[in-house]
Amino acid sequence: MIPKPFRFSLLSLVLLHSIGCAPGTSTAHKAGAQEQIKAAESDSVDYTDEIGRYVRLPKHPLRIVSLAPSVTEVLYLLGAQDRLVGVTTHCDWPEDAKTKPKIGNLLNPNYEVILAAKPDLVIATTAGNDRAAVLKLAGLGLPVFVTAPRSVEKIFETVLDAGRITDRAREAEQLVSNMRERLDEVRRRLAGLPPTRAFFMTWFDPLLAPGKNTFENDVLRQAGVESITADIEEFYPRYSLEQILARDPEAILTVEHNTRSVADLKRIAGWNRLSAVRKGRVYVLSEVIQHPSPRFVEGVEELARKLHPERFQ
Repeated sequence: MIPKPFRFSLLSLVLLHSIGCAPGTSTAHKAGAQEQIKAAESDSVDYTDEIGRYVRLPKHPLRIVSLAPSVTEVLYLLGAQDRLVGVTTHCDWPEDAKTKPKIGNLLNPNYEVILAAKPDLVIATTAGNDRAAVLKLAGLGLPVFVTAPRSVEKIFETVLDAGRITDRAREAEQLVSNMRERLDEVRRRLAGLPPTRAFFMTWFDPLLAPGKNTFENDVLRQAGVESITADIEEFYPRYSLEQILARDPEAILTVEHNTRSVADLKRIAGWNRLSAVRKGRVYVLSEVIQHPSPRFVEGVEELARKLHPERFQ
């Protein structure tokens, strides 16, 4: 990456070359070229993305490619969906997102299709995209902005950044304000209650759970949940039934794709020894609780209601 003070747009370099090298260039011609340079630079802004990269973007991008469902969800909620010229095959919310041109999946974007779409902004995320693939897109000269929603506060930051780079800053600020209000309301309703010690199962076979630096455990805290795997250094460590038995959580939490696996844990040896299973405190939640987009708030509200229905009557 060229240091920020020394970066010029391709247009600037061409124009500077023509000014300095063309013999007999008139003063009027020079002035006109300089005006073109100023106009080009006034239409773009330098940003630092969420992984520390400098990127120059247009003030009002008109052709946007989203490399992840969470990014697509943010853009729809900001009202920038009409500028989407490409989304992944995993982008399925809202329903209209399914009609957008497809540019590959999370880990394997189709470079040729993306280049053919001629985007003036590509938004990627550390929550799902392959780093090498993202950097390759940047290396092809595409204006790639990378988000890193590793916590609830970082999700807020991602929304605000998305608003700034798409010229929807006011909408982003309103969206974040609304998210904060909804989370404050959940905390108000749960005030005075001790945290619920829970095991959050992201996958049943193999048994996986979110570790220390994942946004899922931060999201769970918003619903008054203390995750028993939040102290593990790995992102998504394999966990064993023996480890769960040793810590005997008060609740077992999972998401919809594991519904069949946890349908009757009382009949499975080992699982039926857990107090959460014996007491029927196994809860299947909407997948949105794992979405690092504004939709995670719906998951927090759903979880809080399931754990403490008496506080939401």
